[in-house]
Amino acid sequence: MIIGVDNGLNGGLVAISKQTGAVIEKTVMPTLHRCKKRETDTRKVYEWVMALESDFIFAIEEPLHHAKSSQAVRSMAISFGKLLGLAESRQWDVQCVKVRNWQKAMLGHLAPPYDTKKAALGVANMLAPEECWLKSKRCSKPHDGMVDAFLIARYIRKGHALVGYDKL
Repeated sequence: MIIGVDNGLNGGLVAISKQTGAVIEKTVMPTLHRCKKRETDTRKVYEWVMALESDFIFAIEEPLHHAKSSQAVRSMAISFGKLLGLAESRQWDVQCVKVRNWQKAMLGHLAPPYDTKKAALGVANMLAPEECWLKSKRCSKPHDGMVDAFLIARYIRKGHALVGYDKL
């Protein structure tokens, strides 16, 4: 199994089969409020992962070095650090994935400067037409975080050059 992780506060986690690439389970990134700020809830991430089978690769998107605001960079770096710390403490098999690498490989010519959210949803729907990418039944807009997490997992499944921590 491969667990793709879009580590933003509005990110997601998607577990896929190594053999078929089919979605096993998916969820939005669980968060909590601490000191009047939202952050990743690593305890809930751990519980979600442990409810799945035990043999997996944890493929996590590296934070960008720049974003629309310094607060966004800080938030993604903190989420990444918390998730990486969780994985390291549990000795999970971790693969760090650069945004540009997975987008180029999975979106191809549809990648920047075009609308990557729209392109990612199109590719995800092509790869898994039976999947519903909504956060809940009440939502009408697909959840970008789960879509990206799915494509990150599929990127690792395709055997692209893996970046970073081979085994923590």
